[in-house]
Amino acid sequence: MPQTSLRTALGLVAALCMSAAATHVQADDSYPNKAIQMVLPIAPGGDTDVNARVFNRYLEKELGKPLVAVNVDGGGGTIGMRRVMSAKPDGYTALFFHGEAMVPKLAGLSDIDIDDFQMVAVAMEDDTTILVTGKDAPYKDMKSFVDYAKANPGKTRFGMLTGGYPHLVGVALEEELGVKMNLIDVGGNTAKIVALRGGRVDLVNVQYNLVRDYLKAGSFVSLGLLADERNPLIADEPTTAEQGFPASFSKFFFFAMPKQTPPDVVEKFSAAVKRVVDNPEYQAEARKMLVTPTYLGPEEGAAFAKAQQQTLQQYQSLLRGQ
Repeated sequence: MPQTSLRTALGLVAALCMSAAATHVQADDSYPNKAIQMVLPIAPGGDTDVNARVFNRYLEKELGKPLVAVNVDGGGGTIGMRRVMSAKPDGYTALFFHGEAMVPKLAGLSDIDIDDFQMVAVAMEDDTTILVTGKDAPYKDMKSFVDYAKANPGKTRFGMLTGGYPHLVGVALEEELGVKMNLIDVGGNTAKIVALRGGRVDLVNVQYNLVRDYLKAGSFVSLGLLADERNPLIADEPTTAEQGFPASFSKFFFFAMPKQTPPDVVEKFSAAVKRVVDNPEYQAEARKMLVTPTYLGPEEGAAFAKAQQQTLQQYQSLLRGQ
């Protein structure tokens, strides 16, 4: 599952934004003059929810007005996304989400895509996606898992969310590893953890921070970090690549607004996001949550998202069961 990381993207898209920087629009000093609704198209409690609420505490200080987080779950994020799309493009309704925004359309479940929005900023990256199983599973590392899955096609129950990132991870793993699993829709990250604890599924992909306590307690076992190289934030966690099974999967989190939002509003909000990303106090909190603050502006962020879209196109037929 080759993907372009944000750190690489900073160099790749910088040249694309030189002309945009030269035509910078002066922000309207009157914005914002009231609270901003921040739509989170997921259920409470997962990594998107936590990341948004921590970031928003700092962002409110930069913007000088409250950010009201509203969870709008359902449809692999598309219900919340559609709510933002149909909002008045005045800068007072924004979306906080991650690259899962690209998956429902690829899966043929929605007509909404990430480029239906005005990109405002990419704010952070999470390179801590791990494969996790229960303590009683007959496999404890990638080799034993692949051997088991090949010997027992369709038996491993992989917990995922149809039309979401976990769905993409599931079909991509099947393709890359040459195995067949039983993909079961149990919901988002919080629901996947509950399902794994309850024995409804055998394997899930999830962010390390969400299962750290279960790993320490021995309730869960990590098969490896889905990355090409180790993450310094969890340096002791081996990658699937170093076990002989290359698979790279990361999440980028972004802010977006409806199309036709005035450029000066977009610029002002984006500049505030950058100040938070550069804030040492926020950076310290982000390290505790195992996310990497990384800023890409409107043009950079849109270019990065476009590159990711092109990479993920290879899995379209698999997501659609073709």
